[in-house]
Amino acid sequence: MRAVILSAGYGTRMRPLTYYLNKGMIPLAGKPLLEHVINKLRKQGFTRLTVAVSHLHEQVEHYFGDGSRWGVELDYSISTEPLGTAGELWNLRDKLADEAHFLVHYGDIMTNLDAAAMAKQHLTEQAAATVGFVTNVRIHTGLGTMDGTRLTSFVEKPPLTDPCHAAMHIYANAALEYMDKGKDVATNVIPEMIAAGEKVCGFLDPDAYWHDVGRLSDLDEAIELFEGGELRMV
Repeated sequence: MRAVILSAGYGTRMRPLTYYLNKGMIPLAGKPLLEHVINKLRKQGFTRLTVAVSHLHEQVEHYFGDGSRWGVELDYSISTEPLGTAGELWNLRDKLADEAHFLVHYGDIMTNLDAAAMAKQHLTEQAAATVGFVTNVRIHTGLGTMDGTRLTSFVEKPPLTDPCHAAMHIYANAALEYMDKGKDVATNVIPEMIAAGEKVCGFLDPDAYWHDVGRLSDLDEAIELFEGGELRMV
């Protein structure tokens, strides 16, 4: 199964670093973010990879080349304008034409969610799409409970116990019909597929950790977690 890593866009939340670095090339624990993702996917059995990239794409191509140094077959999908996450997959429709199923992994998240087990469930269920979920995701605000105007409980930045979107999906080839420029897979495509009656499944890995690295504050926290041994990709 081919895996597509979404690393396009301008990385505006990571400025000023992304003025001169592709967001996938931002270092974390001595390696670019994309290298952590590529290593994780390879160790979980995914060796045919495509990176969707736009802004400063030459940096990514020069560093990773054909992927052979990392034991993978790597190629690229280059867009010249922001297409949205679903638009990047629409842009790959010819390359994915012969893929019965494909995995999508956002390039700015760190997680050890079991992608191999997710793929096995997806194929067993014969799903049109499978969305990965994790628990205990840290949020960036506090949660309160109110009785009228009286605050009865308050917890600052609690980990969520409900299943949270892990920014990893698997699609059957037919799902490409829902992809288009300007669309987002989470905001548009998954709800549209559910509304259309497609078999959309969820895969929950309750033991996985998950960390967004899409903002500078997230990056600082991820560095601290890596140094403390709390964050690892596999």
